[in-house]
This record gives sequence, C-alpha cells and structure tokens, in this order.
Amino acid sequence: MTTRPTPPAPRWIVRLAHISALSPVLSSLWRLPLMFGVSMGMDHEFMDEMMSHPFLVRAAYLVGLGVLSDGLAFLAIGLVRPWGEVFPRWLPLIGGRAVPVGFAATAALLGGLGATLFGATVAFGMPSNMTWDAWGVLMYGCYAPLALWGPTLLVVTADYVRRRTVGRRVSPVGQAVA
Repeated sequence: MTTRPTPPAPRWIVRLAHISALSPVLSSLWRLPLMFGVSMGMDHEFMDEMMSHPFLVRAAYLVGLGVLSDGLAFLAIGLVRPWGEVFPRWLPLIGGRAVPVGFAATAALLGGLGATLFGATVAFGMPSNMTWDAWGVLMYGCYAPLALWGPTLLVVTADYVRRRTVGRRVSPVGQAVA
C-alpha cells in the first residue's frame, strides 16, 4: 500500500505555527534575571523565598522551565514540516515510522487546550505578588504572547489533521491507504 504525500501547509498556517512556537520565549527570558536576585517587579516576600534556594536550584528551575516550555512550543513547527510526520531514526522501535495522526493531534490538542487556559489565566489576572509599576508593564509585555500559544496551536493542529487525513482512508490495521 502506498500513501500520497501530505500536502504542504498553507503559508498562513506556517506563520501561525511560528507564532505558536515563539509565544513563550519572552516569558522565558523575563524569568532569567530572577535567578540572580533581580526582582523584575516581584514583591520582597516572593524574592526572599526565591533567594532562599541555592543558585543552582534557582537556575535549574528557571532555565529548565524555559527550556521545557520553549521546547514544547517548538513542536508546533513539526505540524507544518515533514520532520513532524516521521519519528526520528534514532528512536528505538519507532524510529523511521510515520507519526500516527491521532498521536500527534491528541498531544497538540491537549497542549493547545492547556496553553489556552494558561494564557487566559495570565491575560486576565495580575499575580498578587507583582508590584504595580513599570515592572508590571514589562511582565505583561513579556507574558502577553502566551495568550496566543494555545489558540494558534489549535488552529495549526486542525490544519495538520485536515492535511494528513483528507482524501485518505484508513485500512483495518491503521495505515493510511490511497
């Protein structure tokens, strides 16, 4: 059984995928000075708690959080590129095989819904430990793009499913057939 190649994503979907992938970057950068004791507008109580931990613990947490969120966001690009349709060869057992549409779509859907809820929380609530000054404006400026992450990922996911399934039927063993 041969399958037809997946049609390319429309240009506007590719742009949305890039917006989705870049949306958490500013918030990740905003958090970095916290590990050095720069308050970034957080109150004294928060900073005292933050600074009570050893530097390496603070750095691991803040850098790790940024790497995790940015890394997960980057996966949106895989929904519009061929590398997102085949597991990397270096993965044991599944390397080189096609990524099941349901697997990618479910992961992206859950991520998109979670990011939408988180983005709405950030967009509509000022943390109680935030000061009300220019630092607060900076924080909102850095966190505002998070409100785009979920909705853009959901639109890109819908297009991914459309492109990977339209004009194909699925055989009883789960492989797409022309």
